[in-house]
Amino acid sequence: MFGIGITEIIIILIVALLVVGPKKLPELAKTLGRGMAEFRKTADDFKESIYQDDSKVEADLKKAEEQRKTTKIAYPVAPLDPESESTVEVAGEHSAENHDDNRKEETSS
Repeated sequence: MFGIGITEIIIILIVALLVVGPKKLPELAKTLGRGMAEFRKTADDFKESIYQDDSKVEADLKKAEEQRKTTKIAYPVAPLDPESESTVEVAGEHSAENHDDNRKEETSS
């Protein structure tokens, strides 16, 4: 139990008996017992709340994963076929040729 052997426990009890006295020792033992029981109860409640929170998080993650699997994602650009060599131009980007043509039109105006 805490690395204390039986001889150390006996010595502690004898010292407690001498310091507290035989009349108050049972009262002290009851108080310590109640305090330890309350501490254990609080620790168990805390552990239980942690486990409940953890299981809620796991359930939410599973639910989100299922939704992700069942929901189709709308891509802004169709995925490329790996066998085709065609390219898709993304909106807002211009090729170098279009950029040069636009520049010539601006300077001539």
